[in-house]
Amino acid sequence: MSGTRIKIIICAAAAAALGALGAAVYFSFAPTAIDGAWELVENPENIKSTPDEADSRSRVYYTFAKPGEYGDGVYKTYFDGGVEEGEYKLSEKNEKKYIDMGTGELEYKTEGTKLFGNARLTITLTEQTGENTEQASAEQEYVFVQASAPDYESEHYDSYKTDEALIGEWSTSERKLAYFTDELSYKQAVRFFDKGIMTIHYTSADLALDRIMYYAYSAENGVLYFSPVSDKETKYTVSYELDKDGNLRFTDDVTSASIFADEFFSEVTYIKTE
Repeated sequence: MSGTRIKIIICAAAAAALGALGAAVYFSFAPTAIDGAWELVENPENIKSTPDEADSRSRVYYTFAKPGEYGDGVYKTYFDGGVEEGEYKLSEKNEKKYIDMGTGELEYKTEGTKLFGNARLTITLTEQTGENTEQASAEQEYVFVQASAPDYESEHYDSYKTDEALIGEWSTSERKLAYFTDELSYKQAVRFFDKGIMTIHYTSADLALDRIMYYAYSAENGVLYFSPVSDKETKYTVSYELDKDGNLRFTDDVTSASIFADEFFSEVTYIKTE
């Protein structure tokens, strides 16, 4: 995806293209503000365009923190058990409102009232003409409705075991990812919570990526069992051990063919950072 298109997360893609960030609905009698949680229900780039048609794992949610004095704010995108964070900026020109989410200014409007449950947000990609061609792309509208963002931290297994030695955050030094003819840098960290949730956090300036993936897990006798919180029917296993210095290592990887899976669970050392 390129140009001024709105960012949407695409699973298993090298460049995943897509703060009062709670799940509560924001109520106001004032004209509907952009801050709060929204679900993308009409995406012109998707064949499935309504919540009833889409698989629940394919639903996309956005949360916008309240903008600051100069229209700057933070937004998060929730998709398929992952959360990505970015920055946005609001502006007004000629009585029209614009939002820049890192891909250029896009016109937006809000309608309805959150108190009555009928608020809508529409972000419009205006007609575009290619730089090297006179062919124009039609105007496209991305439509959102007020919603509650997913609570991935509550999606643990019904029954799980926690190894207290794992609890906390573990990180590696900067790593490299081969991508076509380029070599891209990224960092990764895994955090284990005592409530059966683990996260893998990927950050990369090269990929403009700040993504946290959520998993349900159970750990026992040196074996980690885990599933994406959006797909608990799919289960993976990997062995783990703490070396003599108390650092974490993974072996015997049996995971999905994701962008980072093999690299993440390869035999590298994770140092406890929290």
